[in-house]
Amino acid sequence: MNNYKNKFDIPHFLYANCFPRWMVMICILPLLATTNFSLAQAMGKDGASFNHIQTGFNLVGSHTTAPCESCHVQGIFKGTPRDCASCHTLGNRMGATAKPNRHIPTTAACDKCHRPTTWVPANYSHVGVAPGACLTCHNNLTATGKPNGHIMTTASCDTCHRTIAWIPAGYDHTGVAPGTCASCHGVTATGKPNGHVMTSASCDTCHNTRAWLPAGFNHRGIAAGSCATCHNGTTATGKPNGHIATTDSCDKCHTTTTWLGAGFNHVGVAPGSCASCHNGTTAKGVGGSPTTRYPAYSGHVPTSRWPSCDICHKSTTTFLNAKVHGSGASVSGQCNICHRAHNDSQSCDNCHSTATWNN
Repeated sequence: MNNYKNKFDIPHFLYANCFPRWMVMICILPLLATTNFSLAQAMGKDGASFNHIQTGFNLVGSHTTAPCESCHVQGIFKGTPRDCASCHTLGNRMGATAKPNRHIPTTAACDKCHRPTTWVPANYSHVGVAPGACLTCHNNLTATGKPNGHIMTTASCDTCHRTIAWIPAGYDHTGVAPGTCASCHGVTATGKPNGHVMTSASCDTCHNTRAWLPAGFNHRGIAAGSCATCHNGTTATGKPNGHIATTDSCDKCHTTTTWLGAGFNHVGVAPGSCASCHNGTTAKGVGGSPTTRYPAYSGHVPTSRWPSCDICHKSTTTFLNAKVHGSGASVSGQCNICHRAHNDSQSCDNCHSTATWNN
């Protein structure tokens, strides 16, 4: 028998005994669910609506897909590390990737070389690295080193390579014995390409150590008339489009030192056919072609004898000293076309003769 009017008058120890724990949990669970729901609303579905930039730590790369709890262990937000090394160390509680055993020895922060989007490739600043110390890291264990088939050398990597890329690499040929090029070139270094001029000569006979091109070629011993065996437009430079039509060998006109300044043997060329080549395109001429109108724009002395250049130009070695008068060209009353220095008279020939001014 008791004097308590309701459950609120029951002492706490009796109240606890009167209500089983499962009844207490029924009352608490809705409150927990409401709290969790409010938290989920703040975070958004899977945390997607939360603007992480507002925290001062922008998520990029792999961080964007990492579960929140991988960084915020046990739901603790405050004090979460912002620097790489605090997470990316051996035995870290976040389970983040750490430096492997063979990592380059360095005290620099991860983001000095790596990006949050991917670990590899990584950039490494060689500032402060002592010259000649490359092999400390570039030993094919810590960092990339010499590949199989590398040129035999005891020189340090930085003797030939740069810190921004392995290739292109320079090589100091000082001390390399002349004629020994093929001990590397064609084995561990670039050698003759397909279609190279057939020769058993050493590379340095034609090439220099600065660049393959341009290359010189010693034509000594080359049989006369055999130029086209190399100068075919594939193995070596050959006839360009518009070349004078001829079946002669290259060395009939050209020298072995240069293409330009070529001489042409006019023996056998039919008289009056000069402009078939001397049209200003194939060979020096007044312009136009031998089958079109006379090119008055050329500045050449007007003549009805064109295209027969050899009526006036008797020499096959030079255009100068051509004889106009006596060539058969009609010049009466047209003197001033050429002779303008006196009084620009059209009829110089009223006083002067075509043989001399003084008569």
